[in-house]
Amino acid sequence: MEAQSHVCAAKAGVEMLTRCLALEWGAQGVRVNAVVPGPIDGTEGMRRLAPSAAMRDAARDSVPLRRLGTPEDVGNACLFLASELGSYVSGAVLPVDGGWLLSGAGGLGRMLATLARPAT
Repeated sequence: MEAQSHVCAAKAGVEMLTRCLALEWGAQGVRVNAVVPGPIDGTEGMRRLAPSAAMRDAARDSVPLRRLGTPEDVGNACLFLASELGSYVSGAVLPVDGGWLLSGAGGLGRMLATLARPAT
C-alpha cells in the first residue's frame, strides 16, 4: 500500500505479537486477539488519511461494502471477543473493515497519494 509503509510495518508487528502471546499465555487461560480496523468514519486516522471530501469518497468507494466503518462496528467486534461468545477464540487477527483488505485495501494508498499531490 503506497505511502503507508510505516502503518503496514506496525500492523505486521502487532499481528505476530498477537499470535506469539496467544501461544505463550494460553496455558494460563489468557486469550490474546487483535482487531484490525479499516477506514473508520469520525476517527483521527480518517481525518489524516482522507482530509478532503474527495479523499473520503475514495476511501469509502474502496471498501467492498461501500461504506466507512463506525466506532460502534469496532466496539462490537471487541465486545464479541471479550465476551463468553468469544471464549474459545485466541490468536485471532480480526479485520473490521467491510472486506477492505480482501481487495488489497482497494488501492486506496495509490488513490490517496494521487489525490494528495499538488496539481502541476
